[in-house]
This record gives sequence, structure tokens and C-alpha cells, in this order.
Amino acid sequence: MNAFIDSQLDLVANERKLEVEETTRLLSACSPAQLQKRGVALVGLRIASMRTGLGGKSLLDLELAQHLTDSPRLPSHKIRTGDIVGLQEYKKDKPTSQTQLSGVVSRVTDTTVTVALQGREDDELPQALQDRCQIVKLANNITYERMTHALNDLKRDSSNTPLQRVLFGLQAPDVEEMKEVKFFDDTLNDSQREAVRFALASKEIALVHGPPGKTYTLIEIIRQLAVVQEKRVLVCGPSNISVDNLVERLSKHRVKIVRLGHPARILPNVMEHSLDIITRTCDSGQIVADIRKEMDETLSAISKSKNWSERRGLYGNLKDLRKDFRVRERKVVGDIIHGSEVVLSTLNGCGARNMMNQEFDVVIIDEATQALEAECWIALRKGKKAILAGDHLQLPPTVKSKSSSSPVPIIPKTLEKATSLSVTLFDRLLAMYGNKVKRMLKVQYRMHHQIMEFPSRELYDKELTADPSVSERLLMDLEPVEETDDTSSPVVFIDTAGAGLMEAQLEDEEDSKLNEGEVEKVIEHVENLLQANVSEADIGVITPYSAQVSKLNQEMKDRWPDIEIGTVDGFQGREKEAIIVSLVRSNDNRQVGFLGEKRRLNVAMTRAKRHLCIIGDSDTLSSSDAVNGAKKGKKDKSAISDGGFLKRWMAWLSEEADVRYCEYA
Repeated sequence: MNAFIDSQLDLVANERKLEVEETTRLLSACSPAQLQKRGVALVGLRIASMRTGLGGKSLLDLELAQHLTDSPRLPSHKIRTGDIVGLQEYKKDKPTSQTQLSGVVSRVTDTTVTVALQGREDDELPQALQDRCQIVKLANNITYERMTHALNDLKRDSSNTPLQRVLFGLQAPDVEEMKEVKFFDDTLNDSQREAVRFALASKEIALVHGPPGKTYTLIEIIRQLAVVQEKRVLVCGPSNISVDNLVERLSKHRVKIVRLGHPARILPNVMEHSLDIITRTCDSGQIVADIRKEMDETLSAISKSKNWSERRGLYGNLKDLRKDFRVRERKVVGDIIHGSEVVLSTLNGCGARNMMNQEFDVVIIDEATQALEAECWIALRKGKKAILAGDHLQLPPTVKSKSSSSPVPIIPKTLEKATSLSVTLFDRLLAMYGNKVKRMLKVQYRMHHQIMEFPSRELYDKELTADPSVSERLLMDLEPVEETDDTSSPVVFIDTAGAGLMEAQLEDEEDSKLNEGEVEKVIEHVENLLQANVSEADIGVITPYSAQVSKLNQEMKDRWPDIEIGTVDGFQGREKEAIIVSLVRSNDNRQVGFLGEKRRLNVAMTRAKRHLCIIGDSDTLSSSDAVNGAKKGKKDKSAISDGGFLKRWMAWLSEEADVRYCEYA
């Protein structure tokens, strides 16, 4: 066990090192404008407003300092909620300056980025920084510190609980006799009911294999545990989106819940259940609210004052207010968390100060197949039983370090030293115990049956079925969409083979590819859908490559701002009525790169509800060489053997989809 934990610690340390090295290399080699072009910086900003957030942190709202419209849109970037950023003074064409302040991105919109300051928050912000600044994405040390602390804590722990013994293969999992359950939700299908019964009966661990119907299944499990069994439950996931989705569903039922996390990271429709709002509105939080109000008034006075000595005095007063605020807030926060039946947080958030010494009967991890095992242990250390939900046949967590053995690591059936962070706890338990710890959800409620057909056959042993409510629905069934060749077809394949629409690679994009010809085809298809009265908001455009995303945004965002454009990886867990997929790869060497990863393709082909349009070069993608990623002597370093999955998909599309061929460009 210790050898496995040590190997996890080494992998986490290496991942942290790679992220720091990549950040350092970029900052030292690129100008601010180049960093913005790469999506890791935003320049020419100003501080539009300052206010107080949870923990007394200063929140800064940043927007473009100079703009030509009433609603200035920020350029395309990769800065996301939860990222650590450096706040610096911006000087055009000057090298990136030393970071003056750092903070956590708490909210991102098309026009603003909100940053919660860390450290030095009691110092006065220089006026030059307020008027003209930039933010640069930095390595996120907090997450690594919390993972490392959880693993070291696990290694030192001598209690060796039944849950730990099962998760490390030192003890067989046990299941009580399944009792009859009186379900709150009588619409659950048979596979969902079986998963609920199994999760409740399992003594240490249960895996729920989704995603079809996963959310409703988890809600039923949580309600049974909290209401019927009176268990204290911790529900978490790797992202804010997955957690908020569960908060939204749980909020409709009589369960006492609290959502941990910064309020600016939480969806507005679940804000009333956030720890921040509850501390403001509960009786014991009134004094805290009064202090917060005084802090906000002080911040406002600071922003208006032009006198240096007056500003310094106000900052001193703010420092004293923050100290009093934190002491009182900590007591209120502890009472709220302890008094809740269900606590919801991101995995990383489970390592926050307000979760210290908290214990739970059951830990539920949603989207566990997208979480690092080390990250899961931040939460698992707080529970006696675990339920993990996710789909190991979709993408694993994104990591910079690669497996020391192969692009797709082999998962051992016994506990061995870890060789890759991309192997999740869900993967490892499934390899160790097989189906005796897992129940699969078999009815999906998203896709037309034809969109579902290929992944069901290839990846889910033909066990997936489409619920009658979605099985036959098409775009033309939406109001006021007209019936056309596009809106009446569930799957369209625009084949670019022989059309000369070749891929390209930008000089400053090391591994990413783009295909301008496919961008034109995407635009043509979008125009056809819009002419048929399909709503922009119902259309998503996805592609495996970030360079293609940038090109699509450049060509489309101003014309159609409500059409969502992103990478396949970033769209995991999402859905749209219509999805257009640009596969990009088209070359004489038959290289397909990471399109050979069938889990990525599984995500791409299962985001659409009513209409899926694939744009790609069948010649490149279905050649016998494509299975290995490249011709002999022309090996693609990112190639992954997929056992012929991509080739079979191309064959299926040619037989089952509405196929359209492109003329030579």
C-alpha cells in the first residue's frame, strides 16, 4: 500500500513540476501579446470594481480598459474558474513583469473576469495597476498541495479502515442483503433502481456506471441515505458544474443541503444554497453580515479617495475588520456545515480550512472517471463508505505527464505502483473487482437512437437503449424549425476525402492542428441550420484541437455569439440539440494523432440530442495505417492504437449516415 501511495506522490510531484516548468517557459519566452494569443493571458484590462467575498477576500472585477462597443467582449482565452492567475501592471510590448498579486479566478463572462485576491490583500493597490493591468495564468499549487497532504495523511494513518482496505485490495468488498426500497422517484427505470439498491446495500464501495440517467440515480441515492437512513453525506466532483447540477436537483426536495465554494463560482440558480448566502441570511450570521457591509463601505471609500494618507488609514481599518470577520465567520460556517444533512463541494474544496475535521458516513463522487485518484482521496479521507459514479469509457482526467509504459496504460488487477495519473480510482477498482462492485445504467435520455447506435455497439456491448421520449426526435420537431434535409437527418457525414482540405499546423502551436477548409464547411452547415430556424443556442461546434477552436471562434463568434464552440474534451458532460464535429485530420501520411483515442471519439459522438454532423476525411481516418496513427517511418508521437475503432466508425458512417461529399477545393 505504501509503495502505491509513494508512486502516486511521485506522479503528483512530477505533474506539478511539469505545470510549473511550462508556465515558467511561457512567461519567460513570450510577450504579453503572445501569451494572450495562446489563451493564457488577458491584457489591457482595468479594475472595474472591488468588493468583499467569502473569507473577507477582495474580489476584483476586470474588464477591457479601452473598447469600441458598449459591451466589450474579451478575446478568446483559456482562463477558467478556479485557475490561479497573476495580476500585473500592463505595459504594451514590454516583457511580462514580475507578478505583483495573485488570485483565484472566481467568475468568467464574455466581458469580465473576477479574481479573488490571495495574500497582500491589505496593501494598497497601485493606481497604475488599477487603470492598466493584465492577468496571466499560473500553475495551480493549491490543488497539488491538497492532493499531497491527503496522500501523506493516508500514508501516516494507522487506523486502516474497512473502506481503505477495500480500496487498496487488502479486503474483499462486502454487500448486505438488498432490501426492498420505497423509491422517492417512481419514474426510475429498472437499471437505475438496481443501481440504487446496490449502492445502499454495499458496505464499503459501489460504482455506478453512467452517464445515462446518472444524475437522477444519484439524487435518489442521496435522498435515501440522508432522509431514510439518516446518514451524513458528502457529495463532490472534480468540477463546479457537476456539483451545481446535483445542487439544483436536490434543492427541489426536502433535504438540508449546503454548497461549499466561492459564490462567484456557483450557478445563480443554486446560489441560495451556497455557504456564503446561508451565512449572510441565518440568525447567527447577522453580525458577520454587518462586518462585511462595513468592509464593503471601506473598500468603496478607498476606491474614491485621492489622498494617500487617508487611503493608508482606510487600509489599516480594513485589516482590523477582516481579522474580526474571519473569527466570527469561522464559527458560523462550522455550525452550518455540521448541521447539514448533505454537504456538496468540489474535490479540491474538500481540502479547504472549513472542512478540517469534518467526518461523513458516505462520500459520493460524481464524474469520478474525470478525477485524479489523489484528488479523490481529499474527500475519501472524510468518509466510511464511498459511491463513485462516472463513465470510464469516456475521457479520463487531463494530465501533462504521460505514462511511462504506453499511451493508454494497462490497468493491473492487483495493487501495484502507479504509472500514470490518467488511471483513475474508478478504473483501478473495476480492474480489481470487476462487475461485482459496479452497476450499469442502460437507458439514455439524450440521443436519437441512430446517434446512439454506434457507441452502444462498440463500447457498451449493445446494452444501451434510447428511452422512447428521445428515440425518434429530430430538429424539425422543434418549434419553429422547418423540415429540411438537415433537420430531418439525425446523423450527417460531410466527407472531405479528395477535396484538398488539408490540415495545417501553426508555428506557435506545438501539437495542435487546424483545418481551414473544414472551418468553411462548418460555417456552411451552421448557415443551413439557422436558415431552417434552428436557434443559435441549440447549436454546438466541437473539435479535438484547440487551434481549430481558435480559428472557429475567429470566423464565427462575432456573427453568431450564442453558438458554443469548444474542444471535445471541454464539452464532456455537455449536450446540445445539434452538434457539429470537425475532426481536422487530413494528410498524406494517414496520421490521426489522438483521434486514435476511442474515449475522445465517444465523447464527440454522444453530445448531440437530435442532430449530429461529422466533418472529416474518410480517406485519412479509415485507412489501415490510421489504426497505428501513421505510415511506417512517419510515426506520429501522439498516436494511439484504437484496435480499429476509428476505421469501423468511418465504415458505419458511410453506411448509416446521410453522406455528403465535397468537391475539390
